[in-house]
Amino acid sequence: MAIRSIFYGWWVVAAFSFMTCISTGIRHAVGPFLKPIVADLGLDRASFSLVIALSLFLYGVFGPLVGLALDRFGARLTASVGTLVLVLSLVLTAFVRNYWDFAVVYGVLLPLGLAVTGPVMASGVVARWFSARRGTALSLLGSASMTGMSLLVPLVTWLILTTGWRTTYVLIAVGVLVGMLPISLWVIRESPESMGLSADGATPSAKATEAVARERVSAITAMQTLAFWQLAGSFFTCGFSMSLLSAHGIPMLTDHGYSPMFASWTFGVLGGSSIGCTVMLGALSDRFGRRPVLAAIYAGRVLIFAGFFLIRDNPAAILIVAVLGGITMAGTGAMTSALTADIWGRFSVSPVLGVIFLVHQTGSAIGSWLAGAIFEATGGYGAAFALACLLLMAAAIVALKIDRGSRRVWRAAPALD
Repeated sequence: MAIRSIFYGWWVVAAFSFMTCISTGIRHAVGPFLKPIVADLGLDRASFSLVIALSLFLYGVFGPLVGLALDRFGARLTASVGTLVLVLSLVLTAFVRNYWDFAVVYGVLLPLGLAVTGPVMASGVVARWFSARRGTALSLLGSASMTGMSLLVPLVTWLILTTGWRTTYVLIAVGVLVGMLPISLWVIRESPESMGLSADGATPSAKATEAVARERVSAITAMQTLAFWQLAGSFFTCGFSMSLLSAHGIPMLTDHGYSPMFASWTFGVLGGSSIGCTVMLGALSDRFGRRPVLAAIYAGRVLIFAGFFLIRDNPAAILIVAVLGGITMAGTGAMTSALTADIWGRFSVSPVLGVIFLVHQTGSAIGSWLAGAIFEATGGYGAAFALACLLLMAAAIVALKIDRGSRRVWRAAPALD
């Protein structure tokens, strides 16, 4: 009996999962750098947070451009160039000497490399390869993002403590070059159609090919629908909350008396516990729908944020919160990507998700900057975490009600098809 070969789409998922793991891990591993960079460059937390906010915002601005580059130049070339830009920006970050150097390199150049190697392109390409198992495939990407957080945050903390923050950035750059460039060149493929296949490995047909051609919807068209703003608005809250946690979570825990390594391992546990949970949520969404799963994730994240801020002098309780928090951490990106493909078609994910991701990163920038400003004004993060919890509760309600007539354009009765 012939052995059935593995559908090549799963190799594409594996390739992008590795790239997303490293890229997203770098983005989330900013917290361990806060205190050493602030001390070395003579900054305060508000100034540092402003650069991080600029970086996060431009990361979102570059998202729609990534979608355009993907359609124009293809996935392999775009990912390869993005990898080289990321390597260059990491090396240059290691040599910054003042605030303005830091602002230009980390605030402007680094987000370009992260955007091209991050979830917008990964989700856009992976969504092309799957239909019936789209939620599972995209959830693997989300799981990879949290794997990056789980592995890189403790690793980066250890490297900073043993070699210094500048050497740490150089070592990360070497790892990116050796690990990501070969994958970009030799594994990534555009779509199943480019290899004579169709989504999920089914046999392609002329009718399916024609349907794919009609599947493309521009970001401008999508922005005229209620569903777009419901997705984008809830994803704004995801960005606000996650940037608050990634940029200020470790400093906050050390302010509360926990050691730097314990704080970093807490976030490692948080990321690690999310890996299996994210895949499980993707499978559940394929079976029961994306909206209730997305709403439950936002609602659960409220409890996690409250726990991280309120629990003091109790390492065991913090670790329990981190373990439980894994259920809520990574699924938002996967569910938002899957809903984007469900609503506007699998070849529309990159341009539409690029704009949605810009809204997400606007939330990230505001969350990072506002938390730093609140800390300088009040000496703590309480107001920032309370605001995040309120926004997350609102996002849960919105996610549950995402418009099911989502392909209707405002002020236009006919459907897009």
